[in-house]
Amino acid sequence: MKEIFPYILAIAAGIFTTLEASLNSQLGELVSPKVATLHSLLVGSFVMFVASILSGSLNEYHKVLNIRFLLLIGGIFGALIIYFTTKAVPKLGITTTLTMVIAAQILSSLYFEIVVLKQQRLDINKIFGALLVLCGVYFISE
Repeated sequence: MKEIFPYILAIAAGIFTTLEASLNSQLGELVSPKVATLHSLLVGSFVMFVASILSGSLNEYHKVLNIRFLLLIGGIFGALIIYFTTKAVPKLGITTTLTMVIAAQILSSLYFEIVVLKQQRLDINKIFGALLVLCGVYFISE
């Protein structure tokens, strides 16, 4: 049997994504989406800073100075994800926004694994799955 903990983490990430989108969009309506994004990133950074101190892993941070620059820009995407979601949720709603986000994640990751990394092969099941994802976006968005 496969280890269950990664599945629990993935489910928790999905739930937290919903909560974050809801809270940030509400905050963004009271201040601005940019300020809401900044606040989210500052609070998240503080939480991870404290967690790194408590776990004793903060001393590894110096390693980022010797890593390829491209691997260090993930925070830019994280900021854009939060900002774009904060802007979209008030207009589309949480369900439609996150359905489209998740569909884009699934389809782009499938492309990335098949075309860029060549870790998977395109087969009829993946094509059918991608079509079902697109159908799901359509039905949820209607």
